[in-house]
Amino acid sequence: MAKIEDIEEVSEVESGGTKSKLIEFGIYGTTALVFLIVAYFLVNSLYPGIYKFRNLKKPAESVKTVDQPEAEYDLLMLKTVVNPKGSGANRFLMVEVALNPLLDFSSEFEKMNPKLTSLTGEYFATKTVEELSEVKNRELFKKELAQQINEYTKATTGNNLVYELYFVQFIMQ
Repeated sequence: MAKIEDIEEVSEVESGGTKSKLIEFGIYGTTALVFLIVAYFLVNSLYPGIYKFRNLKKPAESVKTVDQPEAEYDLLMLKTVVNPKGSGANRFLMVEVALNPLLDFSSEFEKMNPKLTSLTGEYFATKTVEELSEVKNRELFKKELAQQINEYTKATTGNNLVYELYFVQFIMQ
């Protein structure tokens, strides 16, 4: 049979083993923490140089083309109402177009606004109700209208006007 003295010795051995495991875990944890701190400081000190090296633009990429805006300019708005082709004046289309310009055209835009509004109306007047009803055609409309506006502004001012074109309103009844 086990004596009380034997039980006390076993409990002392078990508690000693637990303490040594805790000390061993503390040493490993402290070592891992030191490595993480060293790695953090290494990455922090080396990262800016690596970031600059990886993100250097080649000279060909940093040159802006004519088709990119020089800065952000205010959107230029055109609004028109037309009767679609073949509607017999029973239907109408109200369109508000926002132009994102390539250059600062604010002073020239006031002079060109009536002609650009007329161009927009003439463009949509050539479209049928079926063409205007299809949502998938709107991307095509944007491209074609931007091309027509750019042709006009290139002829009058020597520069393209439209970088992007948006339909703010597109209502047909």
